[in-house]
Amino acid sequence: MTGSRETYGSTPTDAADTSADLIVVGLGAMGAAVAYHAQRLGISVIGLDRHNPPHQFGSTQAETRITRLAVGEGPQYLPFVRRSHQLWQDLEQVCDTPLLLQSGGLIVTEQEPVVGQRWEDFVTATGRVADGAGIDFSVLSPPEVERLCPRLRGYEDKKVGYEPTAGLVMAERAVAVQLQRAAASGATINTYETVLAVTPGPAGVEVITDRARYQADHVVLAAGPWMSELIASEHATMLSVTRQVVYWFEVDDLEATGTDVMPFVMWVGDTDEQYVGIFPTPPGATPGLKILGEQFLETTDPHSVDRVVSAEEVERFHSQLVVPKMSGVQPRCVKTAVCLYTNTPDDHFIVDHGLDSDRVIMMSPCSGHGFKHSAALGEAVAETIATGRSSLDLSPFRLDRLL
Repeated sequence: MTGSRETYGSTPTDAADTSADLIVVGLGAMGAAVAYHAQRLGISVIGLDRHNPPHQFGSTQAETRITRLAVGEGPQYLPFVRRSHQLWQDLEQVCDTPLLLQSGGLIVTEQEPVVGQRWEDFVTATGRVADGAGIDFSVLSPPEVERLCPRLRGYEDKKVGYEPTAGLVMAERAVAVQLQRAAASGATINTYETVLAVTPGPAGVEVITDRARYQADHVVLAAGPWMSELIASEHATMLSVTRQVVYWFEVDDLEATGTDVMPFVMWVGDTDEQYVGIFPTPPGATPGLKILGEQFLETTDPHSVDRVVSAEEVERFHSQLVVPKMSGVQPRCVKTAVCLYTNTPDDHFIVDHGLDSDRVIMMSPCSGHGFKHSAALGEAVAETIATGRSSLDLSPFRLDRLL
């Protein structure tokens, strides 16, 4: 990315500007939330990012993310997504801008679980979480599905679950708002600044960038696909980065895909590569139907990833995965984006101390399902730094489960 150095706050021009209670490295979903909540708790913050967030080089771009209260990935996530919904609604009031759009959401799976699939029998798993927490979730008949999403096709022999409280988060907007609010409260947010080294010591942590040398009592590493460059090698080898492609296709009736009339669709197929996410269109968003797939076979890194989406990729995705599942979607693609997932071996998060120091917290290797939880995770990490404990339980995301 080219352009002048931009900041939301002040720039490091003297010694006072190069030290803080907390330095946050990486200001995407997780880092922006930590910076915002830490500043709210009275912790002085310096935020650093090699680009200008929200940007298109990491994991937070592509406008929107799916959110679900009934989280089939496991009940340990429910408190975080529920609190995140509350926090985004609070931010909406402060900033007078919509962040959470509860369009409802459909989950489509095979009738019988597919052994070895990344998330086996996802409708049933989602239903168990919903039942345990009193969340409205039901398995629908084909006529009920047709009423909710008349353009969906090919689901008649599938299992389809529906959560009316699910929906979308305006992801890029949420990151921008949190950084703006953090800066307005006194945080220093420095963009186009690359962190080269993070070195903890007995009295604090030193952070060296291509522009300055910083000192802090604590550091949060929320660097997403760049994480492996900053952490211990034995931890870095646990992480893999995968290239994911997002498409916006022209549709014959854009109004029929709006968030006020269409739920999102998560279609979990026989294999990971048959997954399809179909997003309703929020007001003011790219004028096309956002649809994405997922793949976990080919790894990459943020420096060498191919950010160009070829015409062959577009045609293959449309013909093989879109046409069988959705009517009225034209082959013309109005926009594409390349997004990076940073994956752990078990597809669950890491939020824990790193670099053999209780002054450094690793977070954000979220395996493609982290944004919906990010506001509450940021708050919990900020609370941990401020008081030594958090109101939500971070123990399921400890690093030692993978060692």
